Amino acid sequence: MAAGNFGERIGAFKAWRSDLAEAVRRYGQWLADTGLSQPDVQARIARVLERLREDRISIAFVAEFSRGKSELINAIFFSGYGQRILPSSAGRTTMCPTELMYDRQRAPSIRLLPIETRAHGQSLAQLRADPQAWREIAVQPEDPDSVAAAFAAVRETRLVAAEEACAMGLYDPDDADSPVRPDGRGQVEIPCWRHAIANIPDPLLEMGLVVIDTPGLNAIGNEPELTLNIIPGADAVLFMLAADAGVTRSDIAVWRDSISPSHQSGRFVVLNKIDGLWDNLRDDAQIDREIAEQVAAVSATLDVAPGRIFPVSAQKGLVARIQGDRDLLRRSRLADLETALSQDLVPQQQTLVREHVMRDFDDLTAMVSSMVGSRRRGVVEQLFELKSLRGKNRGVVDHMAARIKAERADFDRSLRHLQALRTVLTRHSQSIHTTIGAESLRRHVRAAREVMRVSHFSSGLREGMTRLSDAAAADFRQVAALVAEVTTLMTAMYRTFNAEHGLSLGAPMTFSVRRYLAELERVDALYRRQYSALTLVTTEKWALMRRFFESVAARIREVYDTANREIEAWLRSVMAPIEGQVREHQSQLRRRLESVRRVLDASQSLDSRIAEIEVSREQAEQQLAIATELSQQVRALLEVRLVPPLALKAA
Repeated sequence: MAAGNFGERIGAFKAWRSDLAEAVRRYGQWLADTGLSQPDVQARIARVLERLREDRISIAFVAEFSRGKSELINAIFFSGYGQRILPSSAGRTTMCPTELMYDRQRAPSIRLLPIETRAHGQSLAQLRADPQAWREIAVQPEDPDSVAAAFAAVRETRLVAAEEACAMGLYDPDDADSPVRPDGRGQVEIPCWRHAIANIPDPLLEMGLVVIDTPGLNAIGNEPELTLNIIPGADAVLFMLAADAGVTRSDIAVWRDSISPSHQSGRFVVLNKIDGLWDNLRDDAQIDREIAEQVAAVSATLDVAPGRIFPVSAQKGLVARIQGDRDLLRRSRLADLETALSQDLVPQQQTLVREHVMRDFDDLTAMVSSMVGSRRRGVVEQLFELKSLRGKNRGVVDHMAARIKAERADFDRSLRHLQALRTVLTRHSQSIHTTIGAESLRRHVRAAREVMRVSHFSSGLREGMTRLSDAAAADFRQVAALVAEVTTLMTAMYRTFNAEHGLSLGAPMTFSVRRYLAELERVDALYRRQYSALTLVTTEKWALMRRFFESVAARIREVYDTANREIEAWLRSVMAPIEGQVREHQSQLRRRLESVRRVLDASQSLDSRIAEIEVSREQAEQQLAIATELSQQVRALLEVRLVPPLALKAA
């Protein structure tokens, strides 16, 4: 159930998104009603609406085991159930990464991915699309016991032979520090499930919040996609420590390897279990000083501003909320963390949504304005021509008709250049899609796998990964060169049509592959940091590196797929303005010639034709005004700021 302050902020964000989507829909509907909606325009409208509909805010809770992640999630999000929903007790409780969300298209349930899938080499991204791979437990959301019982599955374990655990990368017999040890029968306890996705109609989740509960005990390193995708993809990461233990060596390892490289912003450190410092032999001031000293120590160790560190008692906060104890809730300091989350997360996510929508909407309105402006300009020119015929003889009218025909013939010749440009763009598009197509990536992956297959030495395994990373980066550098050529061609064509035919085309929309190269560099850096010091390849490490490689390959595949979609949309976008204005210019030439012919044939009086075109001019000006008004409504919503940026609290 929604925590008050946090829930209100998320609710305001959802309402803002809904209002913005409605304003964009009105704009799109008006374009369709006035015949200004070309296929590319509709595609842009649909893309903006989909982004607003699918946008979510995600929070990942990350820590070593027994730091209280599940209890904090219960306290912040599920206290309204009147009991613990996520299992929370001493020791390990969450045995697999668990995502909590709500999708109205699915029945309330918890889906569980069997741990055996780790041995098959398939990534989580691939398995998400395979419903047969998951076990589903139905949930009755109105029954807290039903929800809690379903969540209890995430703590299930079973015993397997040490060899099987080793093959799945869950046990390393050569790791002297491993807390996992075979029992007297040579069996190892492992989680039953690899991943869990809970679909629960909780108010905050219904608003688009996604909560990610991660397991500890080095499970982050054992499931590469947590490091590659899930944690870096979260909008905020809450890194949890125990106030009575401070920052341990394993805590530092998780922070350094999984959080610090991915989240320079959106990071919160939670110093949990401050109730362990409550002592009846000391007064509140002494306890507060000890907590402040712990915060300062954590700040220095992790190099995090004290204002981003929040001492709390998740357990006391949950109890206080269930029992309605305001004094205990105040002592738990839970509200401080919730306020920080709401003040930091919502503006951050709103900024991201605003930037994406504004970029698409700016391109859209520029294209629409140019089309409406071209229509108005054509009508004004037609009026000027017809009014200039008043009192003129037939020879002058014949001369004007001949001039318009010559303009039309000249424009038709230019259209052949445009057709030639389309052919060139088609070739470039094919080259781009070949370069970062599925077959190209498959070749890179096969070559890298072959290098890894013939070598069980760490250097050979790293070489395979490096080969894949370098090949992918080379593909995108080649695509960057092709994109630059397309941009140069389109810039020249825009200028030609502006100069020769009076069109009002601005600069073509630009495109950059930098973000794809940056993502490839990030993935490569994660791999190098995790395995650069590895010299001996045990069976367990081999299994883990193989799984990491497959996860990297899956992530690179997502980068290729995204780039293909976005480049295809960009190619349509750079052609759409010139094609839209060309169609409008052709229509204007046709109407101008038709008007002069009617005057020549005496089938319509000059004054009546001028009157008709005056009406068309008024309609064009009205369309321009309405287009401006509707676009301003969207822009006004884009400028709304829901909450101020987070002001760091005093240390």
